[in-house]
Amino acid sequence: MMRLRLLLAYVGTRYSGWQIQEKVDPPPTIQGALEAALRQITGVAVRVHGAGRTDAGVHAHAQVAHCDVPENRAPRDWRHSCNAVLPKDIRVLAAAPARPDFHARKDALHKTYVYQFWQERAFVPPALTPFVWNCGPLDLAALHAALPHLLGRRDFAGLRNAGTDVEGTVRTVLDARLEPAPPCPWYPPHSPMLLFRVTADGFLKQMVRNMAGLLAACGQGKVDPTRIPELLAARDRRAVPSVTAPAAGLALAQVSYETGTLAEGQPQA
Repeated sequence: MMRLRLLLAYVGTRYSGWQIQEKVDPPPTIQGALEAALRQITGVAVRVHGAGRTDAGVHAHAQVAHCDVPENRAPRDWRHSCNAVLPKDIRVLAAAPARPDFHARKDALHKTYVYQFWQERAFVPPALTPFVWNCGPLDLAALHAALPHLLGRRDFAGLRNAGTDVEGTVRTVLDARLEPAPPCPWYPPHSPMLLFRVTADGFLKQMVRNMAGLLAACGQGKVDPTRIPELLAARDRRAVPSVTAPAAGLALAQVSYETGTLAEGQPQA
């Protein structure tokens, strides 16, 4: 057997997240589609492990996964073979051998997610509708005042939705920033889209979407940014008076690893 490392991009709109659901009539998932494709290629059942278990409707620009495949049934080009049988909304960007002990999730040092706020109330371009939250105008000064309160090693239990058991709720956020996207010249004059980019050593269930919801509440004048430390100190999602931002605006953008966890010469994600 050979351990294969995959770099993936997908549109999560029509999928019930990454993880296969053990049901009589399971909904479509990214993992399920990948495993079906690999079985078609190799003729055997292949289990795929992802770096991040993206939720229903969440996208990925650079998800990392690994699987063990039989070497005697390997195609000449794994990327081409996978993309030939995968749905068009899932693409393998790169595929190469990894070291036998590489694990896409356990070896990840940190992950980066991006969230897209569409501020223009008058219209949302159809091409962007599946990938943004049409939240309306946001006060940039309030957003930037809120960001420092999300940085560093903190207990983020207040930004965790129920549904997944974890040993602890302390995570280290290494970077959190907002970047306005250039206005598109083809559209009428409009407010710029805002990109929220956050990098951490790990994330709790729907933590980034709750961060985005909290930022939007600050930008809409519903929450004073100076209250964020107090709200997080309660360690209770019910104490944070903001919504969970819609899944459509969120995408897994990057997973980073130490040099040497992959096969020699393989690009790092």
